[in-house]
Amino acid sequence: MPFKQYVRAEIAAQLDETYQFETWADEMPGEAYFDVHVSVIEARETCVPLLRRLLPGRGLRILESGCGSGRWLAFFERLGHRPVGIDDSSGALRVARQHAPRLSLVRGDALATPFPAASFDVVFSSYVAEHFEDGPGAMLREARRLLVPGGLLILIVPYDNLFRRLLTDRALEAFYAWCRWRQRPLAFTEFRFSRGEVEADIERAGLRIETTAPDDFHPPWAKGLSLDLGPLVRRRGAPPGTWELNRFGRILARLLGSASPWTACAGILCVARVPAHGE
Repeated sequence: MPFKQYVRAEIAAQLDETYQFETWADEMPGEAYFDVHVSVIEARETCVPLLRRLLPGRGLRILESGCGSGRWLAFFERLGHRPVGIDDSSGALRVARQHAPRLSLVRGDALATPFPAASFDVVFSSYVAEHFEDGPGAMLREARRLLVPGGLLILIVPYDNLFRRLLTDRALEAFYAWCRWRQRPLAFTEFRFSRGEVEADIERAGLRIETTAPDDFHPPWAKGLSLDLGPLVRRRGAPPGTWELNRFGRILARLLGSASPWTACAGILCVARVPAHGE
């Protein structure tokens, strides 16, 4: 079973509105807003080389399911493709439109989009599918419907890595028990998956797995350890919006990474393809 993560109910509503914490955004109007985001993607995201290999040429029709304020849309656009974003947050879409009115954005449900079948060459979704308490199946089936034969699904979801299974999950379970004992309400926020669990969900939706890879930031940043250990590993005084590790965090990241990049990474990136006609 995927690990089910909760937070205190009073903070749950803020978690998917990350644009609200972009304290620098007012100083970066228009395209400069996306210059910042794309520069961070290029410099820090470990998945960028794989994305460039998967998306050669120009003009691919790419849907981002759960696009937020559009940072990945800007990245795909600058690769020369034709991205479209869908999200159910009016606030995030408003931010994207303020900075780039030309972006193709739709407010809607990722589980039941308004697009015709076989509308896209690629469906991309980063850290969205885990937030459905009934599981990612409905979103994956919708992605399958939207893809052309031979089309690609690129999905990133939280990974229940070894560090989490041995330490973080156990600490969270103790915290949940304490909250229930104190009658403090909790709200579901996300699942964390093993490789086998997310691959099985994708295959049940009718797609064929091609590759999987760990997802995180390049050091000295880290998504996984920063989320799991917070101020214990984050550099004090680092600029807002960064995930930079302090000295202890860097040592810990090196030790865990020396075993395998999977040991403490934040997510699992899955690439799957719709079988072409006749396959």
